[in-house]
Amino acid sequence: MVVEQEMAEIYPPDPEDLSAYLPETDCGACGFPDCLAFAAALLEKKASPRKCPDLDDDLVGLLDSIIVLEKDPIPYNIMMEQVPCELIQVHNPDDSAPLLVTANFRETVRIMQMILEQTATSAFLLPTYTHGYSVDNAVHERMFKAIEIWKAIQDNGVNEKIARPVLVIPGLAEAEKNSIRQLTRWEVLVGPVSGFLVPLFLMENGLWLKKDR
Repeated sequence: MVVEQEMAEIYPPDPEDLSAYLPETDCGACGFPDCLAFAAALLEKKASPRKCPDLDDDLVGLLDSIIVLEKDPIPYNIMMEQVPCELIQVHNPDDSAPLLVTANFRETVRIMQMILEQTATSAFLLPTYTHGYSVDNAVHERMFKAIEIWKAIQDNGVNEKIARPVLVIPGLAEAEKNSIRQLTRWEVLVGPVSGFLVPLFLMENGLWLKKDR
């Protein structure tokens, strides 16, 4: 059974995870002893990404947008509320935009859509049937299934909308990577555990498409 809690975890980024997207040169030019300390200061809103001389404008813009995102936990009294498994198009994606797969828990979808919208990320977001479980609970309860992802892809005609068959799954669902790849015949990338870092992950993997590029 799902562990009973008053609030559900939404996995905000931690300094170590965020620092992986920084230059990791530990040059000190930002005023902090290393990139990990700089990442911690960014998350605490005690520093600006512009303090790092090695970040380009797009990365600075992404970091600025991620830092200010709402990261409040979710009350458990709304758990299991579902949304339809229908493809969501954020910022008018074209056929080169990435496909992000997630659970069909209402708040999971809302948060991911908010992240993409507020970071000006053009993408397809595909909720898949998990009985309304969030990703962590869906994985724990074995409800994050390759067959449901395959069904959602077929039902939404995703193959006709995306030129390159690559999909990104949440980091918490890494154990399902091979079964998803085998059933869908798509290349499967494992994204970060924190959904707030997805735009940075897409940029690192050459999949980030800026709104109105």
